Amino acid sequence: MNKLKSNIKALILLVWVLLISSTVIADYTHPGVDRLIQANKEPAGVVFELIERDKKTWEWAAPMIKDLKAQLKEKYPNLDIAIVSHGREQFQLMSRRVKEQPEAISLLRDIVKDGTNLHVCGVYSGWRDVKPEEYIDIVDVAASGPAKINDYINLGYQPIQLYKKQAE
Repeated sequence: MNKLKSNIKALILLVWVLLISSTVIADYTHPGVDRLIQANKEPAGVVFELIERDKKTWEWAAPMIKDLKAQLKEKYPNLDIAIVSHGREQFQLMSRRVKEQPEAISLLRDIVKDGTNLHVCGVYSGWRDVKPEEYIDIVDVAASGPAKINDYINLGYQPIQLYKKQAE
C-alpha cells in the first residue's frame, strides 16, 4: 500500500512538472496579444510595430518580442510574425552600432533565424542618409515602414504596436 501511495505521488509530481515545463511563462503581456489568444481564431499573421525614441529600445523590445511571439506560437504554431521598426530605434540596427546592445542584437538574430521578418523604414533611412547596406544582415529595408505595415494588414495580419513596459 505504501509503495502504491509512493508511486501515485511520484506520478502526480511528474505530471505537474511536465505541465509547468510545457507552459509558456510570460514575462510580458500585451492587450493585443491577449485578445488574439482569447479569440481562438488564428489570424494570417501578426506584425509588431516599433516607433520609439529610446536609445536602447532593443534591450527591452527584443525580449518582449521573443516572449510575445512564444505566447502566440503556443496558441497558433503556424502563425507568421513580422516586425516593422520605423522610429529612431531602427538606426540602432546599423552595423556600426551593434556593439551598443549585443545581447539584444543576438536575440533579434535568433528571432529572425526562427522565421520572423524584420523590416526598417527606407524613407526614414533616406532622410538620415543611411544606405540599406549599413544595416545588419537580418534587416530588410522596406520602401516605407507604414506602407509595409499596411501591406501586412492587407494580407490579414493583425498589427500590434509595442511600447516600453512602465515600471510598476
